[in-house]
Formats: sequence, C-alpha cells, structure tokens
Amino acid sequence: MSDDIGGSGYSLEDLSAYLDRGRVPRIAAIERNAECQAVLASMERMGRLSREIVEEQAAEPLAESWYDSIMREVMREFRAGRDIPLVRGSDGVEIVVTEGALYELIRSVGDGVDGVLVGRVRLQQNEPDAPLDVRVSVSVRFGRAMADAVEEMREGIRAAIQRHGDLRVGRVDVTVGDVHVDGEEDQ
Repeated sequence: MSDDIGGSGYSLEDLSAYLDRGRVPRIAAIERNAECQAVLASMERMGRLSREIVEEQAAEPLAESWYDSIMREVMREFRAGRDIPLVRGSDGVEIVVTEGALYELIRSVGDGVDGVLVGRVRLQQNEPDAPLDVRVSVSVRFGRAMADAVEEMREGIRAAIQRHGDLRVGRVDVTVGDVHVDGEEDQ
C-alpha cells in the first residue's frame, strides 16, 4: 500500500507537517488535489475536536492510540476511492464522485449535529443506478437524546447527499456505538 495520497506525491506525514506550518508555503499539488484537501479537512476537524476535549478534560490526557485509531479510519476511508456515478449524459459523459468525497460530506454533517462524533462510515451501491445505502456509527454525548441525534444525522445525511448530486439515497442507518462524556463528570 502506497503512502501517496491521491496521486499527489505526498504522504499523511507530509500533509500533517504542511498543516502544522499553516499551509505555508503553498504547495499546488496538495491544494489542487481533492483527496489531499479531504484529508486536510479531516485533520483540521480532528485538531479542533482534540483541542475541545483537552480543554474540557484537561486533567485526563488523551491516549495517543485514540488519535491513531481515528486517523487510521480516516485514511482507510480516503484510500477507498471508488468512483460513484452521479450523472450519465446521453453523449456518454459521466460525472462521478469518489467515496472519499462522500465520506467527508457525511463527516461534515456530523460536525453540525450537537453532541455527535462520527465513527465508521460505510457506503453500498449494488448497481450503478441503484440507490446508495449509507451506514454510519456515531458516539453521542451523555445527556443528549439518542433518538433525536440519530434522526438529525439521518435527515442531514440524506439532504446533504441529495443536495450535492443526483444520487438516489436508499437506507440511511445510523448506529450509536458509544457514548462520550463532556466535562469532568465521574461515571
């Protein structure tokens, strides 16, 4: 498996260093590459979440394995760059979206839902013109109504995918796989 992200010639470590430098100097091969941009957006989001958790739970340092496991999942998703057809014109022109772009779209929906952290995302489309089925696992903040969080995620995912392309959305399954605690509450 190559460390090269999206054919850019840059690895995850390179992108991390680039982000740490504030994207200075600008590297066109990274800035023009959709997969690199998606990975950078995920890294920025992870950084924000990590800082929020550290601020809220300053007494308990984050385990390095936590960050590593999430970054492994992010990289697994972006390497699964299967093209999913959006539009097929009568002139033979086909417009596609990569799975990685859809993963990022779904994760951005989760960023907008209060008290939800997106875990694993799975996409399935059995035939090119079949509806796209989406399965997402999430962690919900303790005290947040799970049914409301799941419904908000489900509706947000369906709306975002339909708004950004001509994909028919089939099942949208959102599973709460974990509950996380904000603040310094003892369980």
